[in-house]
Amino acid sequence: MTSESPRHEGRAIDEARQDYDALSAVGELFPGTALAESSRQLGQGGDWPENLSESPLVIDAASAWGPGTVLAVAAAARGVPQLALVLVGDEPARSAARRLLDAAGRADVTVVNRPPDVPSVVRSACGDNGQPIRWVSFGEPLRLAQLIQHDPGLAERLRVTQSADSGRPASAEAARTVLDAVREGRLAALDLVLTGPADAGSSIDRGRRQAMALAEALDDTVDRSDAAAVLSDSVALSAAVMLPFVDVEQAGTEVDGEGVFQRGNDGVRLWWGAVEEYEALLRWLTRVVEPSSAASRPDRGA
Repeated sequence: MTSESPRHEGRAIDEARQDYDALSAVGELFPGTALAESSRQLGQGGDWPENLSESPLVIDAASAWGPGTVLAVAAAARGVPQLALVLVGDEPARSAARRLLDAAGRADVTVVNRPPDVPSVVRSACGDNGQPIRWVSFGEPLRLAQLIQHDPGLAERLRVTQSADSGRPASAEAARTVLDAVREGRLAALDLVLTGPADAGSSIDRGRRQAMALAEALDDTVDRSDAAAVLSDSVALSAAVMLPFVDVEQAGTEVDGEGVFQRGNDGVRLWWGAVEEYEALLRWLTRVVEPSSAASRPDRGA
């Protein structure tokens, strides 16, 4: 997927959905024909992916606050009107997130530092009407695991995008809890997202430099030592809101002895996403978060 326009991508998806529904329906009218066979094959592929564009978004940045998180939270504040809740790990992170959100005119977004009851905070911010909730995790999935264990009904509403290159989780048990919930059908969706490896070449190096400059313009206190991971949170965010910058494929997934999600032939089949070309992603980020630009309000295209 290479389009830079979320609006254009949305129209294309709507048209494809209409074609999909029409072909599925018309096959029933012509049994024994090629149309019927095409309809049957569509049915074997499963239902059309659900439309989550109006679902509330939760960012879990509990263990990953840094320049990459600054950039991604600012992008979500300006580019995702449905952003409802940001979970952080300490008071400095809460203050930094609140400044970013207020600068974007998003006083409506809740920021919570170490909530004692994660499910109640999520329900309060996202509503309790059964609507799906998009959950994107930039760090270890500890809070997600707690939610799964303590509120199974809420866990069933979550569609999770998890950064898979955020370092080694502090809790291997949490990662296994999340993967087991997918395996057992207690969590509706888990997608894993990677940025390019350290040796991915000049494209990612340029992207990291541009991303760090954007993060520093948003918050001049960011720690440059986190430059290697500065893009990972924005990649995860773009995957969570279905922007067309991440290429995906299915792979068996396991959790290793240290709690890191790994591809494994015998594991749970999950979608893995990665960005191969960073130019389009960086152009979107620049347009959305540039403090000097006019993009200070939510961009309804995401």
